[in-house]
Amino acid sequence: MSLRTSVAFFCLTLLVVIEDVKSSSCAFYCFVVPSRKDTFDIAPFHNLSCTHFVYGFSRIRPDMSLRSITSRDNLEIMSPGNLRKFLGLRNTHPHATLLLGVQMTANDVFQDVRHARRTAELITYSAMKRHFDGVFLRMEGPPLESTTSQHFLSALSLTQSGASSQTTLAISPRWMLRVINRLYEFADYVEHIYLDMEELPSSEDPYSVRHVDPLMPSDSIPLEDTISGSVDKMLSSGVPAEKIVVGLTSGGRSYRVRNPRTTTHGDIAMQEGVRRRLQDICLLTRTSLDAKAACTVIEGRFSWTSANFPKEQSLGKKIQWFTQEGLGGVGISSLQDDDPKGKCGAGSYPSHTMIGKMLKCRVREYQRRPPIQCTRLCYLNEGAEEFDPNLLLPHWCSHFIVGPADIQLNDNVEVPPAVPKLMARINQWMQDSEGKPAKIILSIGERQSNDIWRMELGSIIKRKHLINNIKNLVHSLDVSGVEISWTLGQLDAVLDPTFLSQFLADLRTVLPKNIHIFLSVNPLSSFSGRYDIDVIANVTNLIILQTHRLQSSRATLTEHHSPMFPSMGLQDTRMTVESFVKDMISRGVPRKKIIVSVTSAPTSTTLKGKWDGSGEVFGRPIDSLASSTLLNRITSQTEICRALENNNTVFRWVEGSGIPILVRGNEFVAYDNEKSAKIKTTWSSLNNLGGMAIHGLPLDNPNGECPERPFPILQSIVDAQVCSLCAPKADKSNCSSSSFQTVCNYRLPEPDEAQRLAPANIPFERCSGVVVEHATIDANSSIHFVSKKQEQVVKELKKFRSRAKSFVISLRCSMQEKEFAQLMQSAPKRLKLATSIRSFVDGLSFNGVELRCADLLSKTTKIQFAHFLRILNKEMKAKKSDGCGNTVSLRLSAWQSDLRSIYDIVVLNSLNQIVLEPFTVPLLPDTAFVHSPLFPISNHSSITSIVRLPTFL
Repeated sequence: MSLRTSVAFFCLTLLVVIEDVKSSSCAFYCFVVPSRKDTFDIAPFHNLSCTHFVYGFSRIRPDMSLRSITSRDNLEIMSPGNLRKFLGLRNTHPHATLLLGVQMTANDVFQDVRHARRTAELITYSAMKRHFDGVFLRMEGPPLESTTSQHFLSALSLTQSGASSQTTLAISPRWMLRVINRLYEFADYVEHIYLDMEELPSSEDPYSVRHVDPLMPSDSIPLEDTISGSVDKMLSSGVPAEKIVVGLTSGGRSYRVRNPRTTTHGDIAMQEGVRRRLQDICLLTRTSLDAKAACTVIEGRFSWTSANFPKEQSLGKKIQWFTQEGLGGVGISSLQDDDPKGKCGAGSYPSHTMIGKMLKCRVREYQRRPPIQCTRLCYLNEGAEEFDPNLLLPHWCSHFIVGPADIQLNDNVEVPPAVPKLMARINQWMQDSEGKPAKIILSIGERQSNDIWRMELGSIIKRKHLINNIKNLVHSLDVSGVEISWTLGQLDAVLDPTFLSQFLADLRTVLPKNIHIFLSVNPLSSFSGRYDIDVIANVTNLIILQTHRLQSSRATLTEHHSPMFPSMGLQDTRMTVESFVKDMISRGVPRKKIIVSVTSAPTSTTLKGKWDGSGEVFGRPIDSLASSTLLNRITSQTEICRALENNNTVFRWVEGSGIPILVRGNEFVAYDNEKSAKIKTTWSSLNNLGGMAIHGLPLDNPNGECPERPFPILQSIVDAQVCSLCAPKADKSNCSSSSFQTVCNYRLPEPDEAQRLAPANIPFERCSGVVVEHATIDANSSIHFVSKKQEQVVKELKKFRSRAKSFVISLRCSMQEKEFAQLMQSAPKRLKLATSIRSFVDGLSFNGVELRCADLLSKTTKIQFAHFLRILNKEMKAKKSDGCGNTVSLRLSAWQSDLRSIYDIVVLNSLNQIVLEPFTVPLLPDTAFVHSPLFPISNHSSITSIVRLPTFL
């Protein structure tokens, strides 16, 4: 029997190693909802960027036919009729989807499955007959809660010809909670699930005061009443993020109350709330902002109104949140309520116009909810005075380094006037955000020359005065710490290390213990041995290596400011991230204090002559004088993206150093992109370093202009960073909580094979978990071992269960592909198999299962297998076998290059682990083979090439 070790990446880690987010178009739903006798003109809609137009709403008659939406739907003597006018939107929006809005109320009860299917067929037929592309269906009450609703949606999604019909299901948060366990099933039959925020759980009491589409919870707003809470529920239930569209309200809702000044969400009003159009309330005064809800509050004498105003901190904040969460889109109801005549002074349809300008959607294959916040330093220094922190998500930055503050010759520390204002905006944003607040650190001395530093630190009196001034500044600004940055020049004098060490030691003595001291380190000073490591390692909290400044300012040949590894052409092979970090470690700096820096800012130089991009990248002559006076240089990630869209731009990836460059005419641009940032972050995590720092945050495409993903470098760092690869020593729990796991596979003997390793000799303490392989599943959902000998070995293994942190049984699907398909396509059989697996696991004291059925999966079983995994996950989580909980894992084939076609990625991300099946590739033709190589050999598959596949996400 053999013991082999395989690396099992957590689901989120494996599926996100390269790119978890890709740019995508998204939905923007617009509603034409005229009153019964109204007519309308579509000409004003021409400039709107809606992807879906909904005309509604129709009701179902007792004979299952649909009522007309208005009395003027059909042709009239002098008018084409409302219906034909609406369909005329195809002329101005040829790519838009036109949907018939249908409202199902509590009275529309399905008698049985046949009745549900027949109703759906008649609705679909009516929509197709009227030349709509599909149906926008609002459901609530018994029709939604009925067990036949799934059959209804299934029939609704197909036309009579069998072709797909575009269906959108609209559910309010109030009714969503009642079908939350079935919501993922509904998602399989519709294009989108439209979360209509019109009716909240608190709406059951018509006198309950409520905000219009509240974004975040607060002391008065419960989580279930908010957009964020409802979306999180949908994601947790298994609904893919790209299928969730959030429906907002144009205008507001007013309540008659006794005291408007003290009224909050959830209070009881004197009368039921009334919907208000935007044009009726936009000019009212006495307004305030509820930052958590992102709603404007209007106070009258005896009225309280919550409104969605097309302002940055109201509607704009919600749109930004949708974009950051990677949802499928947004909708707003309705066009008639959104100031069509421009009375508010912002033009016609201001809310729709704002959404069209701000909405930039992304498809996120998983919902990132980090259990802990890794150390990520975000620099907002020179040039960042106007930065808007609301563009960020709370967990992206653990610290904000702001400044720089300048040291004066009179021992004072001068802070630019804009810096306290920036700090105030960050503090306000943190108060309005959920999660652990970031710390603000003041950067000091970045712009000071060596002469100023020596004059201030060389004198005991001046040094004492400077330290006291820093202490007072820390107190007055209420910051969490200071960054000392003597980095403008190299520490090249004999006494410089002594001056700096004494200063840091004295500063540590004077400052309170809860105030952090960070030290920024210059690479040339480090390699020259100019730091007293014993002192700085003891008195500082973090040591920030300036690994983004590895290029000489006097360079005459092409270089890169931050190569990860040494490669051919580099003038000084020490000037790499790897060498810098290893040098500091070799000098005694603790790994946990080392921070690796990345910058969003590119470095531009001017080449001497044209270059077509062929040959060596480094070592080409540059014109230093022309570089210093270069106009229209590329300065940000947005400009890099736009330059790459130009066919005349030459792009090169330097494989050996793990960095990109581009050439535009004579301009040579060295920069970091998402791939290089991930490489640096992954390497830092694997080496157990303290964290990452990103410089030039305002240059990291904050508004998502190009590419559509905002902050691509920062988000790449967030995606790739692992906070710790080692479990804390103080953790005495037998459960493994580390993000990195070493899973040991114990193979049971074949019938004619001798036992090679006794269970007693398994090194349980060195394994995060032990996977026993394997038992088999047959077409009847029975699970068994192939021999009595295997059963005996497993029973012997049970004696050592207490030594294993995780004890998992591997199950192989032993059946034909047709039999597997039949098993998956039957809901009762899927449930029976999940129950059988749980019983088998419990009977042998396992606390997890690993499925090995990759060879039987196909496109036809994708949805059904996803259903089965959800059921199995739920079954395994129903009751814990021990304190660590039960797990569900999946083993994937290394040869499966099109993962999305047969797996539901969202479901994969809900599992505990994804394990890459071991594989072999030839080392030489017709000779030796190697097992699971990390890097490619002669273009054969490797671990790195497999996880980097675009479809392996």
